[in-house]
Amino acid sequence: MIVAEAFERVVGVDTRARTHTFCVIDARTGAVVAGAIFPNTSPGYSRAPSWIRRQSPAMTVLAAVEGTNSYGAKVTAAFKVAGIEVTEARPAGRRRDRGGKSDVIDDELAARSVLGVERERIPAPRQSGEHEDLRILLAARRILDQQRTANRNALTRTVTDSRSRCRCTQTTAR
Repeated sequence: MIVAEAFERVVGVDTRARTHTFCVIDARTGAVVAGAIFPNTSPGYSRAPSWIRRQSPAMTVLAAVEGTNSYGAKVTAAFKVAGIEVTEARPAGRRRDRGGKSDVIDDELAARSVLGVERERIPAPRQSGEHEDLRILLAARRILDQQRTANRNALTRTVTDSRSRCRCTQTTAR
């Protein structure tokens, strides 16, 4: 069973540092039901699930959130607490080649991107304590590897330069 058959409403969420843009669509018809923008703050996280429930009273709802482990981590957690099922939506940036960046378009694309997906195959949010810990550790390791490479290159350059200076000094002294 695909998402459009399993849920009555799909909410697309485009997450940003300051705001999250929401688009509620009817899963069966694809019609846009409502849209809203909430701040990326604690009051915004608590208002968003209530707003979604008002747009979808007594309906099954799936939230397709971009960035469930970054800017969307807290709103994803708020959805889970409110009993709204959440899936990871792919960022729209590369799906759209024309025009500029538009959060209003991106939230709708996030919602539509999951409609034809089998319910069993929708990606689970990547938000988890262990996942976040691993992400931080891998980022730290990348930084350490880059620094080690830079240090090795600087040392090699210093040794090479000092050897050539020594040779120049020896040849000019004779």
